[in-house]
Order: sequence, then structure tokens, then C-alpha cells
Amino acid sequence: MRRAALLLLWLAAPVAMAQVDATQYRIGSVNLLEGWRVHDGDNAAWAQSDFDDSGWHKVDLDDLGAATAGVRWYRLHVKLAPGHPRLHLLLAGGEGTYELYINGKQEPGPNLRTLFGVRRPTEQVFPVRDNDNDLTIALRTLAPPTYTNWYLPLFLTAATGTPKAIEHEQQAMESQRLYAALPSIAINMALMLAGIAAFALYRSQRKHAEYLWLGLYLFLLGLSNLLLNCSSSGVLSLAWNNLLADPLIYVFTIMQIQFTFSFAGQRLTRVWRVYEGALLATILVSVLVNAGEISGSRYLLVEAAAILPAALLVPALLFVWYRRGNREAGWLILPSLLPAATAAITDVGSASIYTGWGTADFLTYPIRVGPVPLQIEDLGDFLFLLAIGAVMFHRFTSVSREQARTAAELAAARDIQRRLVPETLPEIEGYEIEAAYFPAEEVGGDFYQVLESKGGTKLVLVGDVSGKGLKAAMTGTLAMGALRALATEGLGPAAVLTRLNRQLAETGNEGFVTCVCARIGPEGEVTLANAGHLPPYRNGEEMLLLEPDLPLGMAPEVKYEEHGFRLEKGDRLTLLSDGVVEARDARGTLFGFERTRAISAQAADAVAEAALRFGQADDITVLTLTRVSEEAVSAEMRAGAAARAGAGLG
Repeated sequence: MRRAALLLLWLAAPVAMAQVDATQYRIGSVNLLEGWRVHDGDNAAWAQSDFDDSGWHKVDLDDLGAATAGVRWYRLHVKLAPGHPRLHLLLAGGEGTYELYINGKQEPGPNLRTLFGVRRPTEQVFPVRDNDNDLTIALRTLAPPTYTNWYLPLFLTAATGTPKAIEHEQQAMESQRLYAALPSIAINMALMLAGIAAFALYRSQRKHAEYLWLGLYLFLLGLSNLLLNCSSSGVLSLAWNNLLADPLIYVFTIMQIQFTFSFAGQRLTRVWRVYEGALLATILVSVLVNAGEISGSRYLLVEAAAILPAALLVPALLFVWYRRGNREAGWLILPSLLPAATAAITDVGSASIYTGWGTADFLTYPIRVGPVPLQIEDLGDFLFLLAIGAVMFHRFTSVSREQARTAAELAAARDIQRRLVPETLPEIEGYEIEAAYFPAEEVGGDFYQVLESKGGTKLVLVGDVSGKGLKAAMTGTLAMGALRALATEGLGPAAVLTRLNRQLAETGNEGFVTCVCARIGPEGEVTLANAGHLPPYRNGEEMLLLEPDLPLGMAPEVKYEEHGFRLEKGDRLTLLSDGVVEARDARGTLFGFERTRAISAQAADAVAEAALRFGQADDITVLTLTRVSEEAVSAEMRAGAAARAGAGLG
């Protein structure tokens, strides 16, 4: 389809006027399109004015058709009247495909170039020496595969005339050439700028990868088409299109697939990944085209066959997802059809040109919107840009509102959670209590508390509310309020959990709470109940005293059991949340129960930091309760007395 755009430059060239007798010429210009002699091969003598070319084949320069491979010479004799005014020669030929000789002398400027230097036909002006009354114009031509594969003619026009007339004719042709390219260049620059804007959206919303894929798709689509149009208008050499713009077709098709799946929240399947790999492999075919191993018409079929599945199946998939309830997928159906539909129309027109059918050539002609000529592909891309802009604006504003709501909810949840995790713990006589808490990035529902109870005992609790965010924090607040009220009644751990479970279940809140509750007596007595939480550890050993009961809030009639034991002096009881066990390293390996057990006898900070270093996946909470010996208490008292004496408080 891209070759058709270049071929149109030849089809749309102005029709040659009737030849004027140059001997009668005084003002204006004379077309030099008829009467040329052509011969295959290469011989330096063919540039000389006295060479006899009468046996060569006669052709019209504007009727040569597309350029073909091989060295070829063209010659024309022009008879001028004596005393003719100063003349200039105008040639519109493929840059880098010809050398010009006038009366046997090579003119500076035109030369044969490699495939990286050739351009489509552009206008060049050459002065004619005043003393030349008879002109012999010789053109030595050689078009590399980069040129011939795009079916471009070697020459569009040739004329001679006064400098002013030739200047006007050159400016008219140049303006026509560049003016037709400006709308396309503007549209593709807009696509690239829209791609950069999508990158900016991605920077502000990193969790939405669809902005990244859309940015890459728009930028590469615009860049590919921009290079094509700059090549087809003669601003850049054809190599930019051959070596970069064409391979980018397959890359931005992959970006379109990635964007579509990401936007619709769908996972890319293995079949689509294989297809993406095949698209990348097709880039190698373009190398064979540049080497002349594959013709441009065959490459067009390869290109069309490669991108056809994406053009047809992406809109179809979006429709299927929409019918399954994905409303956002429905927004993309029409925009995704626009580039595919216009590309298909252009392919039909291109096939008509290449096969000589001719009936559908008009499908590659520009569409005029007022005075502006637009290629049908550019029109499709422009409409796609408008449609996708509206879709993404709606998506971005919706996501921004949701992010603002989530941020406010998160701030409120963090404020609430600070109340669930006390900054300081009360002292328990005869015990040393330590706690470590490392919240995850998102607010979770871990909590721990030490509450006063009757009879000189304390209630120690560690729990975890299911879910995250404000909802989990609110459930934790509800549970904590109820626990404080129950603690004042002097209930045992099993009764506390039974009452709390009933209250949570009756509220009708979704989710649940796991909790381990221990009542601590002054002489080391411990009574413990467990509502679906991790078992505690004692001196580095897991305490499997009883099976954990159901978490709180799942069923109102659950009766919880409790178990009593005694902590001897120097014993350490460790309560922790599942954030320790479920810590996960970069390879996905869990910290696990064995590692937890191995470090459970350490201080709370040490246990928590070990899990944190391994790889945090959730809130990490560790609380340790150590029954201290009399010697440790006495040493602590002596240290306190010494500190007071040093401060002058003894």
C-alpha cells in the first residue's frame, strides 16, 4: 500500500503539451518529452554530440513507465535558432539515478548514488551555455533496487526555456509536490505528539500500562507514515522508508495488539504472542526487498498478509469482550476499525495498479477536503486519532476521579490504622513486651493491642483483618472498639472471641478477622484462644495446643476454645501475622514456616526485619512477650536507680 503512494506521483504528473519547434522559440519554455533515443548498456562515447544514435530505439520521456534495472542511456537533439536568448534546462528525475551530459560535457550536480542516497523524482535546473545553438542532451541512468521496487519513473518531465520561465515551472512543480505532502506530514506529526501525550499520562498513572502501549503505537505509527511521506515527497531519500518506515509497520501493529489487550484488561494469549513473534520475523523480508531479491509487488502481498490478522481479529475480539460485559472494550471497536478499513481500501487500489487491472486505481487517489488533498490512509488515521482521543480522555478522567477517591480513602485508612497499632505498649510487671510493625505499601488490617483486664491480668491480642484499604481499617476499628469493651468485663480469651465473633457476624460486613488472644497473669499463667490466626511460638517451637477455630465474623454461633499453660522465667512467647510467613523473594519463594520457626525465638525487631529483607508482600507484625527472671528485674531496678542518681534524682 505504501508503494502506491509513491506510484501516484507518476500517475498524477502533468500531461505533456505538444512539442514546439525550438527554432521558432523566443520566450517561455519548450517541453522536451518527445523524440528521445534509448539504448541499453554503457559506453562513454554515447555522451558525445557527434555520436550517431539514429539506430537507437525512439521513446517519449513521459511514456517510459516504471524504472527497471540496468544501465541505460537516453539522448535528445535540440535545434535552436541562432541568437536565442539565455536558456535553462529543467529536469524532474529520480535523484541519484542519472548523470547529465550537454554537448559531451558532464553537468555538475546529478550523479549515480547507492541505494541509501536515491530519492523520488525532484526538479533540478541547469544553465545552458549561450554559444550552444545545437544541444545534444545525454542521460546515463542506473536505478538501484531501492528505486525500482517502488515502481517510480526515472523522469517526470524535461523542458528548456528562459531562466524566468524555467524558474516558474520549477517552483510550480515543487509546490505541487510539497503541498500534497503537507497535510499528511501534519497529521502524522499530530499522531507523534499524541503519542508523547500518552507517555505523559503513563508517567502520572504507572499502573495503567495501556497508556504506554498507546503512546508507543501512536508515536511509531506517526513516525512510520511521516518517513513514508517525506520519502515520497523527496524531502528524504527512499532508504528512510525502506529501512525504517516499513519495518515499523510490524512494530506498531504489535503495539496496537498490546494496547488493545491492556485497555480491555485481558491477558495476552500464547497464540497472540506467537503472532507477534511472526510479525517481528517479517521485518527480515524487507532486507531482501532492499537487496532486490523480492519484488515490491510480492512484498506488498507479504505485508498485507502479515497485518491482516490484526486488522480483522482485533475489532472482532473487542466486540466479543463487549458482548461479555466489558463496556470499555466497546469504546475501541470503531476506532480500531478505522486504520484497518482505510488500509484495506488502499491495498485494493494498490493491487489494481500493480496487476494492471486499472478499475480500482481511484482508491489510491487523494480525497480533497476543500483545498486540502488527503490520502485515504491519512484520513483514517486522523479520524482514529480523534476517536481514540475522546476515548482516552474519558478513560483518563474516570481513572483520575477513581485515583482521587482511592487516595482520600487510603489517607483515611492510614489514619484509622494508626489507632489499631499503638506507638507505645503498656508495661506488664514481670514481663518484657516488644512489638515490631512494618506496613505494606497499601493499608492492610494488621493490629495488636495490650488491654487491661480484671484481676491484675492483661489481654494481649494480635490480629489481621481480611482485605485492604479503608474497608479493612474500618472493620479493624469496629473489632478494636468491641475488644476494649469486652476486656473490662474480665472475660477469658475464648469468651472474648465468641462475643466478638457474634458482633462482627451480626453487622453483616463482608470479610473476616483472624485473631489470637492471650490472657497473661502475673505469675506466668497464660490462657490462649485462636480464631483462625497463625499459632504462637514458644522458645522457638510452634505451639500446636489446639486447632485454630474459624476466623471472626464468618458464622455467628461459633464457640471458641482456649488452652492454658505457664511461662517459666526466661520463656518467650511470639505472636505474629501471616506477613512474616508469606514474605516472598524476587523468585517467588515464600519465607515459609521453617524459616519463621528458626528465628521465632529472637526479638520482635529481628524477626520482622528478617522477613522484610526477604521480600515483603503484606503487613508484617511481630509481638514477643518474655517472662523475665528476678535477677533481670533486680538488674533493671539497679540500672534505673543508678540513672536517677546520676541525674540528681536519688
